[in-house]
Formats: sequence, structure tokens, C-alpha cells
Amino acid sequence: MAKQKKSSKVQKIVMTIFALPLIGIMTACICGIALAFYIGMCVVPNSDIDVSSYSRDLAKTTVIYAKNANTGEYEVYETLEGDVNRQWVELSEIPKNLQNAVVAIEDKRFYSHHGVDWIRTLGAVKGFATGNDSAGGGSTITQQLIKNLTGNSDKSVKRKINEIFQAITLEKNLGDTAKDQILEMYLNTIPYGNRAAGIKVAAMTYFGKELSELSLAECAVLASIPNAPTRYNPFRNPDNVKERQKTVLFAMKEQGFIDESTYQEALNTELVYKSDDYKQQSDQPYSWFTEAIIQELTEDLQKRQNISHDLARSRVMSGGLKIYATIDQNVQRIMDDVFMNDANFPRARKNGAAPQGAMVVTDKQGNIAGIVGGRGKKEGSLLTNRATMTARQPGSAIKPLAVYGPAMDDGKITPYSAVTDMPFKVYNDKAWPRNDNRRYQGQLVLRNAVARSINTVAVRVLDMISPKRSYAFLHDTLGFTHLNPNADIDYAPLALGGTNGGTTVREMAAGYTIFANNGKYSGSRTYFKVEDSEGNVIIDYTTPTEIRAFKNEKTAYYMLDVLKEVTNSGTGRKATINGIETAGKTGTTTSKRDVWFCGLTPYYVGATWFGYDQSYNLEGISGNTALSLWTTVMRRIHEGLPSARFDMGDDSNFVRASYCEDSGLAPVGACSDDARGSRISTGRFWKGDEPQEECNLHKYVRICRDTGLIATRRCWRTGTVAKLDLTRKFPIDFSPSIEDAPYTYSGDNEPVGSGDVTVSGGYYGVCSGRHSFFSRDDDDDDDENGETGGENSGEESGGENTGGAEETQPPAESEPSAPPAEDSGGEEPDPEN
Repeated sequence: MAKQKKSSKVQKIVMTIFALPLIGIMTACICGIALAFYIGMCVVPNSDIDVSSYSRDLAKTTVIYAKNANTGEYEVYETLEGDVNRQWVELSEIPKNLQNAVVAIEDKRFYSHHGVDWIRTLGAVKGFATGNDSAGGGSTITQQLIKNLTGNSDKSVKRKINEIFQAITLEKNLGDTAKDQILEMYLNTIPYGNRAAGIKVAAMTYFGKELSELSLAECAVLASIPNAPTRYNPFRNPDNVKERQKTVLFAMKEQGFIDESTYQEALNTELVYKSDDYKQQSDQPYSWFTEAIIQELTEDLQKRQNISHDLARSRVMSGGLKIYATIDQNVQRIMDDVFMNDANFPRARKNGAAPQGAMVVTDKQGNIAGIVGGRGKKEGSLLTNRATMTARQPGSAIKPLAVYGPAMDDGKITPYSAVTDMPFKVYNDKAWPRNDNRRYQGQLVLRNAVARSINTVAVRVLDMISPKRSYAFLHDTLGFTHLNPNADIDYAPLALGGTNGGTTVREMAAGYTIFANNGKYSGSRTYFKVEDSEGNVIIDYTTPTEIRAFKNEKTAYYMLDVLKEVTNSGTGRKATINGIETAGKTGTTTSKRDVWFCGLTPYYVGATWFGYDQSYNLEGISGNTALSLWTTVMRRIHEGLPSARFDMGDDSNFVRASYCEDSGLAPVGACSDDARGSRISTGRFWKGDEPQEECNLHKYVRICRDTGLIATRRCWRTGTVAKLDLTRKFPIDFSPSIEDAPYTYSGDNEPVGSGDVTVSGGYYGVCSGRHSFFSRDDDDDDDENGETGGENSGEESGGENTGGAEETQPPAESEPSAPPAEDSGGEEPDPEN
């Protein structure tokens, strides 16, 4: 029995020994099949790379054209010099010593392999697996060329596999002249630092010589630099580059390119660098507009042609392109004049820094007419453009785009809707939000609330559509790309403009075009058309693609109505232009770090920002500088233009109707007898939007003529007026109290809001004064009806504002009583006069 068990164990061991290799072979086969399938399906189809499309046009001047306003013809506006300087040279013009030096140090089997050096590749794989970086990289010159042209420097295995097959395919496609073509392209495209791209410019940059004048020692230096242009910068690190040069020369000797005597001679040759002999700097820096074109077109080409950012930038700067810009040279000239004049800015500095400004002006379709990315004279090229590159919180300037526009388009509001100005919720044990004017006014007509930039109303309207709907409109419809989806889908970022990701001045200007362009949106652009060096149109925005941002025609007209009120009587009332109608919205961020004005006329749309580059507030600077800059620029731009008013739509689609300012509903008789005077106004409604339901807030009540509040049995001089049957609830008491609370009372209507604290209605509208028939100081009846009286006199509680109340004797029926002391909720507000 024991022998059988032992035999069974031996059999199992033998089977395991034979099974393991079989399992390994099967696993390797499966992995091999999977790898082959991946290569066949994903790699090989994408391995063909057209190098001619990458290398062409990299040494030609790009020209920007602008239309002459007088002739209507395009003329040269500006020419571009590459941010890297490149001059293409044929391989025959490159010294053989230089070619050999590059091959010796970069790819010693260059002339014998077919795109991939498998010996080096396997060595690199082994080094990667063992963590031995000293094994070096496995890329050949062909692979490096592909990486440089495509800009794909990802270190993933997938990228390396793709690169291997691209290199093999490239050499196969180029045929017998593959090596010469590849080496020529490599030497003309590789970066050498100090803005030098390509071997010809590198020779001039570092030695002030033509290629034919280079010594062997200098050729070895130039072959050294591309490995690490910063580390081997001859101007800054001559010792480093000398050590690298020795390595290059030794490799050349080892591989038979030079003999021992030539090697020694080159080692001992003195290297003289001439950093001042070759500098190509423009006399004038690029304009803000030109830099915006460079930025936009680089991104455009990168996406359209699926190329790297660096290659796209090279094609923009030195690809021989013809760019037909949207710039209006008169508009741009005016903007430059205004922003270069320090008199248009406040005299303020913090820690030596002056506040900055930026502005973008477009036409209705988003064609940019002018850009200014900073104040003062522009001192250099390719600087940070605050109009297009810097994202900042937009403050209340975002409300029309994020809140009111979408809400009107969804049918939640009209310009004449009534919305309550009071806190929305409790946040950190405080009533939130607060208004800039530190007031809560109660019922407000929406267009008036926008004109006064009331934060609470914006939050309440946002709640009608949800933050998700608002974010989707900004991000998906208007293309606001800097928003943070993890933090900005919330009330404060969208209703108050406290975004985490921020917005740019250009995004804001483009967004406001929907109000000028009947709700249609096509983004913004700095060029109409781009042609390549052979005259082929590669980008055409002459007729930009438009989407209907607002699904309802009425929305843009409604929003114009609202935004006109801002410049007529609200926070933007200084934005006036003689004979030209204006509309817009101001914006101020927390602690007044940024101020904005985004506005429009029948001719142009403009967005302006003012603030510090640093996180300083604008304390001590009065007014809104962004608004004053906008107004100064726009007044000059519109000089000589015919008087114009906004297109407010076909009158046949609208109807004028009355509405109650407190309920937004159709007025009843009581609306005209409000204690404050008539609360009836007339609005221009899209047909079908006019109020049908009658006002249910205004009701007749008896008031004390001494205080203007709801009369009690102690009030002898009374009258009848209309007040709001409006009880508002909130979780906590807050200050200041709601200003229209004295004109409210608790009647038959259900309370609005939530919480245990009554903030209007209840005792707020009830007279707590001490009256007698003969003397107001008579306290005989203080306790007759169980009233608290309180410390406030009738004058403190409301004064003599009794409207047109008719004097009567005190009513026989029971009147509303004052509240218990514990519900007082703090200081009682004065009524609005």
C-alpha cells in the first residue's frame, strides 16, 4: 500500500514537470496571438507616416493679412518669425564630418538597419526590465525623427511598438534614398536650444559660421547638443558640452570615421562660441492680436491635422501660411491707445505692481475686431495674453449666461417675473447669500433685480433650472472650457460667478454675442481663412457654423430688455454712448479682486476685465474701472457711426400687458392701492407669456394711520389699504431684515420658504405702538388684548407712510396680534419710503 502511494506521488511530480512547460508554451502562444492581433489591427494600419507633410514649409514666412477699411482689400498686417528659428538645408550642404558625428553618437548602425536597431532595442528592453538605465535608449535616428515630427513622447509600450513599425514602414516607403532623406530631415528638424531648430541655424547661433566653415571639433559639439540642449548649452555649460564632445569624437574614432591623429587634433582645438553674432529679434514685438492668432491657429492645426503642438506651432510661425485676420484695424488702434494711456487707469499699486486690464471686442457673429492683453506699451513677444490665456472668476457678469438666459429659454421666468430678494439657505450658520448692497428688499421684478445685481435673486432663479443645466449651457453650448466640473456645478460658482476654473475675457465676449445675434452662437475667431504656402485653403471660417444657443426666439429679446435696464438705471448706467443703445452686465468678485463689464451695442460686443495679476484686491479703487475702460473704448469706436437701437423683434409677436410688481401676475384693484403706492407696471411680453392668473398677494387690510402697519384694537386712527398676504419662513433670523416686511401680513395664503422663523408677515406688519384716544402715551389698554407692545414706537416701525388710506374708527372684529416675544427675531425694519 505504501509503495502504491509513493508511486502515485512520483507520477504527479512527473506530470507536473511535463505540464508546466506545456502551460508556458500555451500561454506564450496565446499572448503571441493577442500581440499579433493587436499589431495587425491597431499598429500596422497606422504605421504609414507621410514625412513630407511634416517637413514641408518649415522655412517659409507666414503672413497675416488684414482688410483695409477704406479699400476693402486685404493688406499685410504682420509677418511671423518662428519662435524657433529654422532654415532648411540640403544634405549635400552639410559637412560629412557633421553627418558622421551624428551617426556615430546617435545610431552607429544607421546605415545597416532598416529603421530599427534590434540589438539596441533588446538592450533597452533588458535595461528596462532590470532597472538598469545605463543600458541607454534603443531609438534609432529614424525613430527619433518620427518622435520629433509627431511630438509623441509618451513612454508607454504602445507608443514604442507604434514607433517601431512606423520606422520600418518609413524606410521601406522611401526606398533607396531613405537614409539620405531621413538624415536630412533629422538634421533640419531637431532642436538645438536657444531658439535654434535645425543644423544651419545652430551653426550660426553657436559659432557664427556657415556649415561649410565648421571644423571637426565644432561638428562634434553640434552633434553633442541634441541629446540634452539645456545640459549641453555651450553658452551656459561649456564644460558639460566639452565632455560630451570628447565622447562624440571617441565614437567617431572607434567607428573608423576619423584616425587617431585627427581625433587628437580635434580634442585640442579651442572652442570659441559667439553668442552675439547671430540674433534674430524683431524690432517690434508682435501685437496682442497676432499672438492670439498664433495661439488659436496652433490649437486648430493640432486638432485638424493630428500633429504635435510643437509641429503645429512651427507650421504657424514658419510654414508659409497666409492668414486672413478678422481684425478691424481702427478698432484695434483705439483699444491700444486707450490701454496705453495711464490716465485711463487709477493710480494704484501694491507691492510695486500696478493693476492690469484686458479687453476683447467682436462683431455679432464673434469675429474678433480687437484684442488687448494688458495695459501700457507691449514690451515683448509671446507674452501672457490676459484676454485669451488667463482664466479668472467672472463675478456677476456670468449671471446672464449661466442663469437668466437659460431660465428664460426654459420658460421659468420673463423680464417681469417677481422673485424674492432674501437669503436662499443657511451656510456655515449664516444666511446665504448676501447682496453687495447689504440689503434684502423682498419682492423684486426680475429686470430690476438684474439691474441692481441682486445675488439672492440669481441663486433663486438658478434653483429653478438646476446647476447642472446651467453648467451644461456654459460648457457644452458656449464652450467655456476652463470650468471645473468637480467644483463648479454648484450655486456659488454659477449664480455668483465664483467659479473655480474661471473664464477668459475672450470666452465672456463670445458668450455675450448670443444676446446680439438673436440667440445664435458660433464662438469667436481671429481669422476668417487660412491658406497653405501653395494657396490651398486649409481652414475656412468665412461663414462660421452657427448653433441656436437659445431654442426660443423670444429669449434673446427678453435678455436684451433685461440687460438694457442695467445700463439705463442699474450698475452699468455709466456705459452710455451718444445716439447708440447699450446693454450689459457688471461683475465684481469676492474681496473685489476682479471687476468686469461685458456689454454690447447694435454694432459690437465687448468684454473688459480689470485687476491685479497677483491675488491682490482692489481696495482703495472706487468705481468699476472695467466699465470705464469699456465706455471709453466704445465711445471712440462708435464715433461717426449712425445712431442705432437694438433689434427687439417683430412687434407683432409681442403684446403689452400690465402686471403686479410683487407677484408678477395680472393686477387686481388692490395692486394699485398698496401702502407704498401703485404696484402696477406694464411690460412687453411675447404673446402667450402675458400674465393670466390674477395677483393673489395684494389684499385690503386695515392699517394704523400713525404707523402704516396692520391696525390692532389699540389703534384709533385707521384706514384701508392693500398689503401683501405673504408670510416668509427661514431657518434662522438674519440681518438686515427684509425691507418690504412692513407691507406684508399673515392672511389666508400659505407661508413660503422653510424654517421656524417668520421673516415677513406675522408680527412684522403689525402695529406695536401704544395708542389711546386722547394720548399716545396712555398705557391703560396695554394688556387688554394680550399684545406685547415692545420697545418700538410707531414712528420707528413705519412712520406715516399710509398711502391713500381712508380714516376710520377701530374695527370691531379681531385684528392680527403682535407675536410672542421669543419670535421677535431682532431689529424691526423701517418701511421703504
